Amino acid sequence: MSVKLDITEDRLSQDSYRVLHAGDDYNMSFTVERAGSALDLTGSAVVYFTVKEDAIKSDANAKLQLSSADSAQIEITDAANGQFTVKFVGTGAKSTENMAGLWPYDIQAKLDSGTIITVARGLIEFLEQITRATS
Repeated sequence: MSVKLDITEDRLSQDSYRVLHAGDDYNMSFTVERAGSALDLTGSAVVYFTVKEDAIKSDANAKLQLSSADSAQIEITDAANGQFTVKFVGTGAKSTENMAGLWPYDIQAKLDSGTIITVARGLIEFLEQITRATS
């Protein structure tokens, strides 16, 4: 069963976290539990963070899809305890540069066994940039 986790300006402000802005670099850390125990991400487990304009679009048409297959995108920091960090970048490929808006997202893990688990889903909001100087 997945957790509904809206990553919106209101929710982030309530929890005293930095609000997300399109075009900024962010690291967001997650710890995943299933049935009260840490989700074991050891071995060849892969974590995906996918943002789409519409949930029914294909992954190939996602606004942003990051994967732990590339540790520059998602780094599994403590596999045995289900901990990983999603690394958003502000510019370039796989960036938040043009992500202003409120979008559906999910986080899925594909375990060594081949089992796919959606661990979180919800809405993610990136606020519009004011300053666009990126150099």
